[in-house]
Order: sequence, then structure tokens, then C-alpha cells
Amino acid sequence: MLEDLKELLEKVPFEPFRIVTTSGDKYEVATAHNLALMENRIFYAFPGGGTWVFIRLNQITALESVEKAA
Repeated sequence: MLEDLKELLEKVPFEPFRIVTTSGDKYEVATAHNLALMENRIFYAFPGGGTWVFIRLNQITALESVEKAA
């Protein structure tokens, strides 16, 4: 999962994506600046700032593409 996240974050041009966890929570990654990758978890900063969460890599069940609004 870590390698998949790295690939998505380094993609040029960046394409927004969503992280889905085992609990059903979804985190939209609008820019690469929303995430900081660590060995066993990621630091996710919510858009707008001020709120953040750690997500364990073993709790991520899917990485979904976010369609751009027309």
C-alpha cells in the first residue's frame, strides 16, 4: 500500500484520490500536501488546515480515483 501511495503522490500531473479505511472512513487527498508518509502509517491533514489524523497503513482497504468536477 505504501508503494501505491507513493506512486499516486508523485504522479505528474497530480490526480486527486480518496483513501478508504477498514472502518469505512474516507479521506480525500486533493493535493500531495495533504499527506506525509511514514513507515507504518500516514499523517493526513484535512483540507483547510487545523485538523489532522494518523492512518495506519494496514487499515487502508482501497485507494479510489476522485473524478474532477465538470
